[in-house]
Formats: sequence, structure tokens, C-alpha cells
Amino acid sequence: MNIETLIEKYQLNEAEAQALRFMEQNKSHLKKIGIREVAKQAFISTATIVNMSKKIGFSGYSELVFSMQNPIAPSVSLTNELISDEQVTAFNTLLQTYRDHRIMVLASGFSQNIANYISEALNLYGFRATANSHLEFLREAMEDNILIFLISNSGETQRLIELAQLAQEHQIATIAFVGVEQSTIGSLAQLTISSQTYSPKAFHEFEPNLFFGTALNQFELLLSGALKSIYQRTNEATD
Repeated sequence: MNIETLIEKYQLNEAEAQALRFMEQNKSHLKKIGIREVAKQAFISTATIVNMSKKIGFSGYSELVFSMQNPIAPSVSLTNELISDEQVTAFNTLLQTYRDHRIMVLASGFSQNIANYISEALNLYGFRATANSHLEFLREAMEDNILIFLISNSGETQRLIELAQLAQEHQIATIAFVGVEQSTIGSLAQLTISSQTYSPKAFHEFEPNLFFGTALNQFELLLSGALKSIYQRTNEATD
């Protein structure tokens, strides 16, 4: 857990940043001394500590303490199973290139939920992302320097195929999350991340639909790697 990165990412105020830094410096003793003593020693209120904990994504003080004292390393085997090294490298390059440009996350139907999540996650880390399902919106932004995410379980969603073709025609970079790599959208995208889980029978035989969960896991793994790469370069540039 990089404390300074969290402070910058969540725009913590001075009191919240002071609380988090104090907790990091004394994390091995946090359970013993408790939240009231932490507040006293850091010259802040217990409410500030609780609010800061929630602000950075925890349910409260206790969960933040647990996370500080029990860091969990990402699963290497899971990463290797869901995404390839080549996909990681390509994703890192695209996010680095378009870090200060517009990002559009496009989908329809159930996939719109995934698009909304990806957009919110990117915005959380300072990217300029928008989730939208309207073809007209892309046409209006066609001259901009943008990166496009396309989300489609089948990879054959007609309106997204049109978007992918339009993007290819205008040489706009695209990342596709699909359930079938050999689909039309998968073949049109610059970078295709496939779950290889799509089955047209899934809705008729009560089979689990694994695309949405898998796509989210793939995105989270790719985003994590990209952010580490971006912040590492930033830190090296400022040293």
C-alpha cells in the first residue's frame, strides 16, 4: 500500500493525510492501541479516521488496519491464466499513451454495466473516461485523439461492430473485451481481451454466464499493471 499514492488518488485533506501517514508509521501497533489512541497521538478526531478509511474504499477503521497489517500479493497464476504478457504490455502502452486524452467505453445491454464500471475505475485514477452507448456520440468525437473500449459478450453486437469499423477507418485505437476472440469486434480491435467463454446456449440451458465476471477480472489485472507502470515512470522522472 503506497500511502502517498493513496493520498493523491483520493485527494485526502491535510487531516486525513496526517491520519493515514501516522497509521502507516505505526501499523504494527494499531490493533493494540486502538482508534482513540491513534486519534490522540495524531492530533485528529476519531471521526476523521473513520471518514478517511471510507474515503479510500474501506468499510471503516478496522478493515483499513487489517489491510495494512495483512498485505495480499496479486495471484500470479490468476494473471497468467486470464491475460498474456503481450496483452499486459499492449494495454500498458495504450493507457500510457492516452493518459491525458479522452477515453470512451462503449457497450449495450448487460455489457453496459461493465462499461460503467470500467469508466468509473479509470476516472478514479485520473483518466478522462466516459461510458456511452450511442453511435452518434462517437461520430461527433471522431476527430478527437481518443481511446475506445468496446465491451461485447458475443463480439457480434451490430452497433458496436459499426463503431469498431468506424474507429478502424479513422485509425482510432480500440481495446475490445469480448467472449470470443475470433468474433467480428475481436478481429477489428487493436487490442482484444477475450474470456473465451461465450456460448449461445448459455441463456437456454441455465449455464453460468462467465463473461462479465471474467472481463472484470481481466480489466482489473490489466489496470493494476498499467498503473504500476505509469506511477513507476512518474517517480523515476521526478527523482
